[in-house]
Amino acid sequence: MDPGTGGRALVPAGVRALGAAGSRTLVAVLGAGVLLLPAALAPAPVGWSVVVALVVIIWCLLVAGAGGTARGGAVGFVRRRLGFRAARVVTGLYFAGFATGQAAVALTAGEFAARVSGDAFVWAVAALLAAATWATYRPRPLSTPVRRLRLAAVLTAAGGWWALGGAPDATASWWVLLPLLFGWVGIEGSVPGRAGLTGPGFEGSAPGRAGLTGTLLGVTAAAALYAVLLRPPAPLADLPLAPLALLSALVLALYCRTNLQATGARWHELTGRPQAEGTATAATLALVTLTLAHLAGGTTAVLLLLPGSATAAILAVVAVAAVRTLTNRPKEKSHDHDHHRPLEGAARPRR
Repeated sequence: MDPGTGGRALVPAGVRALGAAGSRTLVAVLGAGVLLLPAALAPAPVGWSVVVALVVIIWCLLVAGAGGTARGGAVGFVRRRLGFRAARVVTGLYFAGFATGQAAVALTAGEFAARVSGDAFVWAVAALLAAATWATYRPRPLSTPVRRLRLAAVLTAAGGWWALGGAPDATASWWVLLPLLFGWVGIEGSVPGRAGLTGPGFEGSAPGRAGLTGTLLGVTAAAALYAVLLRPPAPLADLPLAPLALLSALVLALYCRTNLQATGARWHELTGRPQAEGTATAATLALVTLTLAHLAGGTTAVLLLLPGSATAAILAVVAVAAVRTLTNRPKEKSHDHDHHRPLEGAARPRR
């Protein structure tokens, strides 16, 4: 083989691996949080976003050194290193975090809808019940074009509120570090190992360094976006709010539907019972959480403490598994014969 030809072939492979890893990271991380976090927490100092981003980057480097979570997700990573019980704990944290998190999503959707007319709590309950009904009786996942359109819509809505000087009724908080972790749900199952990545978009022997670099670039880009959205500029005057408010409420309700569906899948992994039952259970838990927050005068920022805590706990368990791998370096055994177990192929939750 001509050395020059081999060199030219290797460079595109590395670039493809870097770009695919970066885009996968952005798709995994960006979701309802792009609109929800600014609505609940802005204006927030840039330093808080930087602290969270640095923690996530350090965590990614640690997990990448232990093999990464891109294959099998966080649940599979923990199960192979800490055992089946620890993996069930992670799945339980997913269920609890996503179920209670939908209370925050629904409340914010209701607050946006109330900008047009009506009561925010009534709209929030309506959005939650509609999302739960859709997720239960039409469980088919959204198509790829619809998911792309939804991401474009939430980014458009977030940018619109940013240009207006922030989302309506935004409140500052001194303890936003934990709620900010809600915006990073998805990263826990997207970290490649340093040996390289496999899967759709990573065919061939993509260099591990390029894949990891792409993931870190994706994390940095997402962190920069959050930092900007959480520090809106001076508001613009005399702009129509109703279309933007309705778009925001609709896209958050759509994310709520997808999240409830993913939570139902976690329920099935935990109990073996039907996914529809899990969706109904998650919706009930979200409704109870939403009602209690309403009666106590709680805000979206307070509600975000619940999914934020669950996310922090998941990252901590994965970090413990990574440290154990790096310190002990056990020879991993194949678990192909366990693929019938629900937890084996636990996918990253969609938001």
